[in-house]
Amino acid sequence: MATSRKPRDIVVARPEHVDAMVAITDQAKANMAAMGFDQWQRGYPNRQTWEADVAAGGAYVMLDGDCVAGMFRYCTEPEVAYDAIDGAWLTEGPYATIHRCAVDAALRGRGLIGEIFAFACAKAAADGMASVRIDTHADNVPMGRACAKAGFALCGTITLADGPEAGSPRIAFEKVLA
Repeated sequence: MATSRKPRDIVVARPEHVDAMVAITDQAKANMAAMGFDQWQRGYPNRQTWEADVAAGGAYVMLDGDCVAGMFRYCTEPEVAYDAIDGAWLTEGPYATIHRCAVDAALRGRGLIGEIFAFACAKAAADGMASVRIDTHADNVPMGRACAKAGFALCGTITLADGPEAGSPRIAFEKVLA
């Protein structure tokens, strides 16, 4: 008899989650460096990034029991880097973005990113958004695969507008919400 697994809880991050968020970020940075690409290799994101996201109420954590299993930044403000795309967005309406998405290294490959994407899309629909957008490094094959699996369409290439990685190209995806 098949059993259904209860989805993990996703909640607005609190200051007490930041240490775990930084640890997961450090794991992700090391993993990307080991894969040979420079995403998240210039001091971003860092503790200050996550503290600011938590203070703004835009950081979310996925909890597995009392442990942080993953996290991401959700926002509905327009993304400056998304104003110009080499390609085309699927919608022109209001959109939400997912940034700084990562899961604990010990839990990779278990569908957690898919759960995060599903949560963000449901939240965006409830917030009245037409779509959800996300970007990643072209060499970040696992994230690109996760985006495609979750129903995001590859729309083109954007250029990061600010922060330590400003000027870097990223592949951009969008999922239209029904």
